[in-house]
Amino acid sequence: MAQKAHKTAVFLAWRYLFSKKEHNIINVISGISMIGIMVSTAALVVVLSVFNGMSDIIGSWFNALHADFEVTLHEGKSFPIDSFPMDQLRDIPDVKAVNEIVGDLSLANYEDRQELLYIKGVPDNYLREYHFENMLIDGDTALWKMRQPCAIMGSGVAGRLQVNLLSYDLLKLYYPKRTKKNFANAADAFNTHYLMPSGVICTNTDYDENYIFCPIAFVRELMHYEGEVTSVEIQLKEGANAAKLRPKIENILGEKYCVRDKYEQEESLYRTMKSEKFVIYLILAFILILAAFNIIGALGMLILEKKTDTAVLFSMGASKSLIQRVFVYEGLMVSALGGVAGTILGAVICLLQQTFHIVKLGGGGSHYIIPYYPVQMRFSDLLIVLATILIISFLTSLIPAYNLKKSNLYRNTAL
Repeated sequence: MAQKAHKTAVFLAWRYLFSKKEHNIINVISGISMIGIMVSTAALVVVLSVFNGMSDIIGSWFNALHADFEVTLHEGKSFPIDSFPMDQLRDIPDVKAVNEIVGDLSLANYEDRQELLYIKGVPDNYLREYHFENMLIDGDTALWKMRQPCAIMGSGVAGRLQVNLLSYDLLKLYYPKRTKKNFANAADAFNTHYLMPSGVICTNTDYDENYIFCPIAFVRELMHYEGEVTSVEIQLKEGANAAKLRPKIENILGEKYCVRDKYEQEESLYRTMKSEKFVIYLILAFILILAAFNIIGALGMLILEKKTDTAVLFSMGASKSLIQRVFVYEGLMVSALGGVAGTILGAVICLLQQTFHIVKLGGGGSHYIIPYYPVQMRFSDLLIVLATILIISFLTSLIPAYNLKKSNLYRNTAL
């Protein structure tokens, strides 16, 4: 019985949606409602897709120099490498490389300029594995291949220190002594080492502004971390499933160590991007709510126009809830048609932008790293948008339907 009542309500709502109205203004308001929802939905799809595209590009920049997993201590700064299960990790089929890393903040001095920078000591194969040659904008890796004390620095670091790779000026690094402390003589409280600047990389990330890459042997000597590391980086083979491998790695390492994936290594960045996307969604959803409120006016006028039909249905035994559902479904159908049309329109706009790069960043004469707005549609976003439309439309459709329940239109006898 309930199923028949549901089908009846859907059938009547569908007929009312396309039937000729006595008052043309109802069609006008319904059309405005549908167009408003369509435009709002298309805007929501396009903006979320653009945000996805921006996030993917930013994420790819950061992930270029992030290992698939970084292993550190839950408590403490360094740990002995001889007690670390390196061989067990390397024996995992999908693991490509396991690298020892020694790094910390150090004071860098070049001529009369000083900067507090993060010095990252990496093994010899690190530059090849992470394709540093593709990121070099000045210098080369010749000294590194010769295993000489040298530094490859970010473009921001090189700019602030005004490093000249053609000169023979050395970079001087200071690091506090871990064991011997001499507070009476500040100069004796630091280890001091020299190395030759050999290359400058550009990654468009924080690495450009704060990082210097050096051979791990040099950094171990500077920081007195013989036989110790500050972290271990695990790089997976192409196509490996990081989510499935993580429990296996954590099981091998135990509770002493903390395992972080690429996103957790830039947790603040990704949390910020997610928050920004959510705020954008809320703003556009609010605009969608304003567009959906036109449905209230359209349904209210339709209820008044169909009061004779309502009285007939009621006299034939239709329940009040069935008649209410007719108008609720009417509002949902208007919203659904507008939402589907808006989703298709937004998807077409995104596909055109992906294919032809119509909308540029900063105009045609600008020289941006991203020359056009990137877009990346996600099926989950489309589902969220459609669900939002249906929820908003259902709630707005309930208002006139609820007012119908309190009115005397059911007892109208002017048949």
